[in-house]
Amino acid sequence: MSQNPTIEPTDLMWDYLRGFHAVHHMAIGTELGLFANIDAAGEGGATPANLADGLGLHPPYVDVWCRTGYHYGLLEAGDTDCFRLSEMMDKLLVDGNDPRNLAPYVVTTARYGSDDLRSYPEHFRTGGTHRFQEHGDEFSRHVGAATAGFHTVVARRMLAGISGLKETLEAGAMVLDVGCGVGGLMIKIAQTWPNCRCHGVDIDPYGIEAAKANIAESDVSDRVTVAAVDGTMIGREGEFDLATMFEVLHEIDDGIRAEVVKDVARSLKPGGKLFIIDETYPSDLAGLRDPSYNFAVQTQFNELIWGNLVPTLEMQTELFEGAGLKEIVREPIGGIFTMLVAEKV
Repeated sequence: MSQNPTIEPTDLMWDYLRGFHAVHHMAIGTELGLFANIDAAGEGGATPANLADGLGLHPPYVDVWCRTGYHYGLLEAGDTDCFRLSEMMDKLLVDGNDPRNLAPYVVTTARYGSDDLRSYPEHFRTGGTHRFQEHGDEFSRHVGAATAGFHTVVARRMLAGISGLKETLEAGAMVLDVGCGVGGLMIKIAQTWPNCRCHGVDIDPYGIEAAKANIAESDVSDRVTVAAVDGTMIGREGEFDLATMFEVLHEIDDGIRAEVVKDVARSLKPGGKLFIIDETYPSDLAGLRDPSYNFAVQTQFNELIWGNLVPTLEMQTELFEGAGLKEIVREPIGGIFTMLVAEKV
């Protein structure tokens, strides 16, 4: 039985296959600069021949790429023999400063996701893992770039929307970023709130080295620090007004996750807040076919061999209660993520 009873099973299968190819089409257009050059050409668009000439590409291949993009609805007809971007595609596939930009996610899926998925049959036989921090320096940096737009939204808008937090940030909060990766979020927080000081921790050695370099090159290097941790011990007690976890909670090994959350809670001052952006996995079979859980279900499958377990609502609640935290905010974000805020009681 198909997920959508109005779609015939054969059509459903072809839709899935078409989606696979569409992802690679978008990744090719992003990595070769095709989308960016079409966008730069303006409303009239660009001919495949001009695109190929400007980018040093093989003209017949670019011509087929453009026609296929028109078929997928990514491109529209422009002036004579030209193609232009479809509505919103400049935001979704070109503008790296727009929080809606999905191009980095597309490239990550095509480049790294495909590699992981090809290894699944063997990992299914052995139960082996290939964790996030084992993917290497390029992967860590790419993931950091993929989330940069959302970091801006969190730092400038979402944190300020939490009751009482804006005043704390303005006064000069001490902020702990757990799973800081290459440092993007805490740099954005420090830039947005000039009285704040931020400290990031991570177990990924590649992320830590990249974070050090990014901090050194930033304009907030005097207020941002970073340190490697072994997984469960942050080693701070009652120092921070705010702790953040951006797409980190589900990546903490389930065997130590409760201890990590307790350690984060210990690092907070009384009344301090833990801010989380993450996925929430459905608690029952009905939820698996609820569109609001689409991204969580996909994330769980895509990150299976990373050793990740996306927590359900009940699991999140248990983590907070066990760490002496009280959930004060739970809000869906963009039909993809869950924003959680818990307070140290």
